[in-house]
Amino acid sequence: MKNIIKFIIALSLIFSSLSTTFAEEWYIEKLLNLNYGIEAMNLNLKNINYINFNNEKYNKIYNELNTIDNIFKKNIMKNYRESKYWYYQINWIIKNYNNFIYHTNMFLSFLKIKENNNSYSEINHAIINSYTSMKESYNNMKNIIK
Repeated sequence: MKNIIKFIIALSLIFSSLSTTFAEEWYIEKLLNLNYGIEAMNLNLKNINYINFNNEKYNKIYNELNTIDNIFKKNIMKNYRESKYWYYQINWIIKNYNNFIYHTNMFLSFLKIKENNNSYSEINHAIINSYTSMKESYNNMKNIIK
């Protein structure tokens, strides 16, 4: 009878210590020796679509937006790996970043349409709307990071 009680106590101690160890978020990271959280695999930061413009002015805009995109990605991942963001903050950053990329892609697509056929009367309005949305997402992301 004493051996059964000792066995039950030993099992309960083993399973209780295992459950708290596995419940911690960083356990897998320690096993894999990663420098950043599990969410880094799911950050899924979007990319600016490649568009080739004939107009040099539009190519310059595209290259500048690509440069901004690369700087943002590097800073987001660097700060994330250094645990400078808390959980909800990184979620809002990702949401606003992906919105920024979406509106950037729309803006560039509308510029390409304007370059190919300038006769659409609505295209200037669409460019302004997409630029405004892109700027708003950029400012939201910048404010969250601060």
